[in-house]
Amino acid sequence: MNQNEVFLQWTGKRKPHWDSGDCQILQTTWPHPNQTLTFSHRSRPEISNQLLIGTDHQVMAWLLANGYQQSFDCIYLDPPYLSDNKYYAQLKIEIDSGVESIKQQVFHDDGYRDQSAYLQHLYQTASMARELLSEQGSLFAHLDWHSSHYVKVMLDEIFTPHRFINEIVWCYGGGSGTRSHFHRKHDVILWYSRGADYIFNPQYRPYSPGTLQRGLTRVKGDRYKLDSRGALLQDWWSDIPKILSPTAVNNWKFPTQKPVELLERIIKSATLESSLVGDFYAGSGTTAEACERLGRPWVISDNNIYAIQTSLHRLVRSNSNSFVLGTVNGEPDVKGKLWVKTEIIPQLFGNEYTVTLQSYQPDDRRAASLSWLDFWELGWMEENRFISMVQAVPVKRGQDLPLTLTFRIDQTQTTQLHNLVVQAWDIQGGLVRQPLVWSDQQ
Repeated sequence: MNQNEVFLQWTGKRKPHWDSGDCQILQTTWPHPNQTLTFSHRSRPEISNQLLIGTDHQVMAWLLANGYQQSFDCIYLDPPYLSDNKYYAQLKIEIDSGVESIKQQVFHDDGYRDQSAYLQHLYQTASMARELLSEQGSLFAHLDWHSSHYVKVMLDEIFTPHRFINEIVWCYGGGSGTRSHFHRKHDVILWYSRGADYIFNPQYRPYSPGTLQRGLTRVKGDRYKLDSRGALLQDWWSDIPKILSPTAVNNWKFPTQKPVELLERIIKSATLESSLVGDFYAGSGTTAEACERLGRPWVISDNNIYAIQTSLHRLVRSNSNSFVLGTVNGEPDVKGKLWVKTEIIPQLFGNEYTVTLQSYQPDDRRAASLSWLDFWELGWMEENRFISMVQAVPVKRGQDLPLTLTFRIDQTQTTQLHNLVVQAWDIQGGLVRQPLVWSDQQ
């Protein structure tokens, strides 16, 4: 059948078109969570990992205009599903009077009310993704029952049906109160390749206890042996649970968070060690963490500042490799005012410097309290870019935050004390910066 004989039509369908804007680098982050270190301005290696603020179209257009065409071996997309739901981040924080619950809307999926706009948006997203993919690259589109059937026909048009590899079914458990239909407990991940010679590394699962006990000989005879790697993985994945426990350390309280094991499996399957991986609906930053675990370079982005902040916090706490924070969609809002105490402690060889947070006043009706801070960073400004060198993060999001950081400065660089800045992130999204003042600079 000719690939153009079947296609999806919607009101206002048009050929994808995009224009590129500029990307402003806001920050370079060298993760050193809760550490004492010596600041220095020595030259550092080039950074490839990028966390970008902007819509999928804005970021992908900028990448295409700046040398990234056919550069990605794997792109993972987890867009809205047409679910007609409001998605909230729900978090409990420890305050002086006890525990307070915070609930804030992260985004609203409009559902079928503007289905044509949804399809046109994904049509352009998928078209741009194909331009970013290398000849050996793959796209994984994560959807559910609301929209997977529409997007499957759309991707056939963009990639051709011959480039469709798998419909992966991810099954999971969890409660459901419905009595009007079978409980909907699976997502669909559509896998397409750009070219015929795509990367694929077979994955394996452990044999069942019964198979290990009896082996294969009863069915296939003595010529067959169990593979030491396990059984070849099929396209039906039921061994990776959803993140359901509210107390799990890896639960970032982000409403659409996916298990890192799911992304690890996808990335292992479709990449080499040098492969660049992209995710333009980054959410809580799961793709970047999976890449860090596997040693892959990455570019992720999101248009929601709470998602960007969650990703940044997550990468710092996991002690990731260095990365830049950039924007193609304006700078984050500044939130409130911060009060900081500085102290110089003479040592036998040089000085030790401490920075302690004293108070934080949000720019809304919330009372002043350091409990409203998600995490904070210490570094300096280079022109308009913040260089984050050490970060204070809690053991688990919402718990007590370390309020003091201690550092040293190379004796040849003590003039940099004048440039040091604290940057703190509000638990409800947004940042505040406070330049440091030293009473006895030496």
